Amino acid sequence: MARISWHPAFVQAIQLELEDYLDVLTFETEHQLTTEPLKIDVLIIKKKKNVVIEKNIGRIFRQFNIVEYKSPNDRATIEAYHKTQCYCRLFAALNKKDIADMSVTVVATRHPKKLLKYLGKQYKVTHTQPGIYLVEGDTSPTQIVVSEELSEEGNLWLNSLRNDLTATNVGRFDESKASKLPMDAYFQVIVEANIEVMEELQMQRKKGFIFSEKLDAICNEQWGVPAEARGEARGEARGKTEGKTEAVLTCLQARFKRVPKGIEKTIRSVSDPAALDSWIAQAATCQSLDEFAKAVK
Repeated sequence: MARISWHPAFVQAIQLELEDYLDVLTFETEHQLTTEPLKIDVLIIKKKKNVVIEKNIGRIFRQFNIVEYKSPNDRATIEAYHKTQCYCRLFAALNKKDIADMSVTVVATRHPKKLLKYLGKQYKVTHTQPGIYLVEGDTSPTQIVVSEELSEEGNLWLNSLRNDLTATNVGRFDESKASKLPMDAYFQVIVEANIEVMEELQMQRKKGFIFSEKLDAICNEQWGVPAEARGEARGEARGKTEGKTEAVLTCLQARFKRVPKGIEKTIRSVSDPAALDSWIAQAATCQSLDEFAKAVK
C-alpha cells in the first residue's frame, strides 16, 4: 500500500478549523528549529496578542503555538509528548521569546490512553470537552486533542481526518461545507485512506446519493477508471497479497512446526508485496524463528 501523506492534509484541516481567525493567525508548516532536520509540524503565530481565539482547539493559544500531529498510523506516545515540549522550549530559547507566550498542542487521531495515564500522574489533566484534554502544570499551557473524539458538528475537518470513515461521515462533505481555503491535500488523503467506502459511494451516486463533487473529481483523477473496474483490480491485488502471506506462514510451519501468534500477526498485518516476497525468502533460509522475527521487525 502506498504511503499516505497525512501531514499536508492535517495542515489544511487545522486551517479550516480556524478559518474564522486567518486574519490574526499565521501558519508555518514544518518550521525548522535549527540547521539540522529538526522541525515543528505546525507553528501557529497569533499576530494580534489581544485577540481571543474562541474556537475550542485554539482557546489555550498564546502568541506562539507549537502543534504536533499524530496520524492514524502513528501514536501519541510519552516520548512524542516530551519531544514536543522540548520543541517549545527550544523555539523560545533560539528566538528569544518568553516561554509564557508559548503553548503546546499534541493532536492524536486515536485516544492515547497510556500517555494520558502518565500525564495524570505528573500533572492535572482535565477533560474539558469532547476530544480536548487540558494539561496543567507543565512549562507552557498544553492540550492533548484527540481528533476522533471531537464532534463532527464543531470540528468536521479534524474529526474526519482518518482512515475509517463511513458513508454517513463522507455524506457530511456536501457543497455547503466548501471553503475558500486550499483543500486539495486534505481531500486527496480522505480518498486515499478510505478507498473502499469512496468507491461504494461513487457507485451509489448513480442512484441519487449526494456525493461531494470535489471528492468525486479527486476519485476520478486518482484512479482514472470506473469504480467497478477499480474494485475488481483491488480484489485481484488483495488475492495475490493473501497468497504471499500464506506462503510465508506455510514455509515457517513446514520448517518449525509452529508459528508464534506474535509473528503470525506481524506477517498478516503487512500488505506490501515486495516485503512479503522478501519474507518468503527469509522464511526459507533463516536458522530459527528468532532470526526470522528480528528480520521482520
